Amino acid sequence: MPKHRDLIMRHRIIVVASIALMLVLAVPAFSQKTIIPQIGLDWTRERPAIKVQVLGQVRNPGLHTLQAYDRLASAVGAAGGPNEQASIRSVILMRDGKAIDTLDLYQYMTQNDQSQNPEVKDGDIVFFPLATNMVTVFGQVFKPGKYEIKPGERLMDLVIMAGGFTPFSTREDIKVQNIARPDSVISINVKRFALDRDPALNIELKAGDIVTVPTTPTTVTVVGQVQKGGTFPYEPGTLLSYYLGMAGGYAERASTGNIRINRWGGKTVKGRESTIMEPGDVVVVGEMQIKGWRDYINLIAQVATTGFIVWQVARVQ
Repeated sequence: MPKHRDLIMRHRIIVVASIALMLVLAVPAFSQKTIIPQIGLDWTRERPAIKVQVLGQVRNPGLHTLQAYDRLASAVGAAGGPNEQASIRSVILMRDGKAIDTLDLYQYMTQNDQSQNPEVKDGDIVFFPLATNMVTVFGQVFKPGKYEIKPGERLMDLVIMAGGFTPFSTREDIKVQNIARPDSVISINVKRFALDRDPALNIELKAGDIVTVPTTPTTVTVVGQVQKGGTFPYEPGTLLSYYLGMAGGYAERASTGNIRINRWGGKTVKGRESTIMEPGDVVVVGEMQIKGWRDYINLIAQVATTGFIVWQVARVQ
């Protein structure tokens, strides 16, 4: 877990630093002047200076000088951008001693939503609170780490924030647990959500949730009544008969009519030699039930042999 925490913290620092840099660069090069078209002629006019305070979780809090008509991003850039503890989704804009808006800079940076980047006025105060609604995503997403969520946001919202699934992800067994209830783990089949559009599978997230996106398996396992059970590399398009051959074929007491395949996503299907296999499959070859006199004789012989060995051991002792 210390390694995971270090990885998450490094990722959050990179994300916040990137946002800070983008906000700093967002200050237009022409911020000192405004171009005003008038009857085919352009002339420049100095914009008056304004004072805006940027407080809370920023790198350089305090009073900053901007120009009239500058927007929130310019004020944040002047303050060096948010620090690692900042909430970038609940930024408070105050005017004349009152909070007039709560702004989502993530929405602005990712979707260019200008409603989240309003014009600031002389005397405004911009406040960055501490981030509180944090969730963590591990595993096969492009940007694993810690993310701030808003009330009502769901699993797929987090996946989008984390850059989406990698090609190596399995979407049939995503695990969601909460640090307050570590023993309670929910398994989500996002692949089924994509097919059925069942909103219950796109669960609402809560602060402290930990989401794990596992890696797609690359093997098939064969156990039970086979000669050499084991785990074998998955080959796309292969049949069950191929893996039975890899396992050395049926054992003496194998029941060819009692083969089950446990799929990676939790489903169990009846196995036949012509069944097309999937990555992560676990094949269980069942044992033949006693039906005839030959089976009874074999069973009695095994019991007698076991009894004789126990008797010999007892004699030696």
